[in-house]
Amino acid sequence: MEQEPLKKILLPKGYLSWTQISCWLSNKNRYRREYFETGHKLDTKYLQYGKSIATIIEELTYNPELKNDPEWVSKRFKLDINDERIQLFFENLVVYDSPEHEIRCEVMGVPILSYLDSYHTAENIFYEYKTGKIPWTKAKVQKHDQLTFYATGLKWKIGQMPDYCDLLWIETKDGYEEEEQSGLYNQVEKTVNITGRIISFRRVFDEREIFRMENLILKCAQEIDEAYREYLSEL
Repeated sequence: MEQEPLKKILLPKGYLSWTQISCWLSNKNRYRREYFETGHKLDTKYLQYGKSIATIIEELTYNPELKNDPEWVSKRFKLDINDERIQLFFENLVVYDSPEHEIRCEVMGVPILSYLDSYHTAENIFYEYKTGKIPWTKAKVQKHDQLTFYATGLKWKIGQMPDYCDLLWIETKDGYEEEEQSGLYNQVEKTVNITGRIISFRRVFDEREIFRMENLILKCAQEIDEAYREYLSEL
């Protein structure tokens, strides 16, 4: 008797990302709103700033001479090119050859999609950049499963698990834009900007945690598939 083929996993986006897994594990109702009902996703000025830094890093990877262009620097950072925060940022920033490196493959039959912030194509290692005010620590990096998800994707995409990655914390802080009204300066908008500090944390990978992530990917995909089919049947 022939065995029935495995049912294809049905996902609302057609693939699974770490953002989806994290959302599903933490708040299933929010996942349903954002992915089943195509609702608005969480977006804050801190997330927007993180995206702008990612764009800056990508542009610098391909055109490092941009750091000497005052117009580009002031536009991208909203700071003067001579600001010491800019100089410190450029001194501490390290990049590999492939920014926003795409990983699109199947893990145990589940289609996944990821973008590595900065990937070393020859060495199969990567950088993950994080912005924010809250400090990263070695323990926090070790528990950050997004990195394991990326390592698992690389294993299935090229057939080899990376030995390690580095998480680079780009420290940011809140500030204020000021405007003069009737001779008085008023704080009008709380803004976000870099401090110039970049702190690196090494994250070594182990085959056992890759195995754990593979099973987590499959488990989440199956749960989302079941919930999504039920949602569609009620439309």
